[in-house]
Amino acid sequence: MKNILYVVGFIIGIGLLGGINGEASGPKVSSFELHSLDGKTYTEQNLIGQPTLLMFWASWCHVCQGELPKVHGLQEQMKGKTFQILAIGFADPEANIRDYVASHPTHFNFPVLYDTGDRVASQFGVRSTPTFFLLNKNGEIVIPYRGGGLVEHPEFQGILRELLNEG
Repeated sequence: MKNILYVVGFIIGIGLLGGINGEASGPKVSSFELHSLDGKTYTEQNLIGQPTLLMFWASWCHVCQGELPKVHGLQEQMKGKTFQILAIGFADPEANIRDYVASHPTHFNFPVLYDTGDRVASQFGVRSTPTFFLLNKNGEIVIPYRGGGLVEHPEFQGILRELLNEG
């Protein structure tokens, strides 16, 4: 039953955002600034020019802990393609995010950012972990998704393939 609700939510989310074609795109990401754990600054401009998967997560989240290796696997599959993944730690002290990343280095082949004061999570309406957003190359939200199972979901995989094939 739980999986059916996720699928229904996934399909409703896609429908509400108008699919993935350029004419019926979803909302554009608002301005933000975050810093990665290695000190680099990221803004909404880093989301332009390539499809992006954002993952909002917390170190205490057991579902997140199970999803991070899957996200790592997706990043491995996407090597050489114009695609990026950004993990955004929130709802958790920065020290906990840093400790988790340090103790699980094989999970993180993508930048990890920290959302001080959960400001960006608030902008995105994130209220639970994990929450994912797939963005097109214009920085527009194509898929919002809460919970686990996104990366292996056939609908997600198909939409990601379409985004990678856009001109």
